[in-house]
Amino acid sequence: MAAATPARIPAVYRLIFLWIEPASILAGAVYAHFLTPTYLDLTHAPTAPGLSVPISTQIVMSQLANLYLGLAILEASVLRATTDVQVWKTFITGLLIADIGHLYSVAPLGSWVYWQYWRWNAIDCGNVPFVYFLAILRSLFLLGVGFEKHKPKLT
Repeated sequence: MAAATPARIPAVYRLIFLWIEPASILAGAVYAHFLTPTYLDLTHAPTAPGLSVPISTQIVMSQLANLYLGLAILEASVLRATTDVQVWKTFITGLLIADIGHLYSVAPLGSWVYWQYWRWNAIDCGNVPFVYFLAILRSLFLLGVGFEKHKPKLT
């Protein structure tokens, strides 16, 4: 009976999903928790509370930071723990769905946020083009782009 050899995860996916994305998520956690006024101002300056952040908002921002931290740890650790492509595909599928939700979450800013790159600030760059990039990369991963085609080994 022939057994397929395990596919090696291409370097570009390992670089992005094991290092760059977890680091960027961690940066979001730091900003959400420790730099809350800046985070809120960059998100939508006209409605940001300024330096006096309400307690309810502080709590929600700390919860967001905690979710970011958890996601950064999970992505970096779960994907490092295995080379099983099926596990990677399952995890990446969940993240792709989350990318769609993340892009939807900025819709209240107006349709300009999705394409008027000259108006983007630092947080918009993290919320839109970086998420576009990750969603495209995840889609390519799920389509098997960049993977070597392995022939079954005879056992």
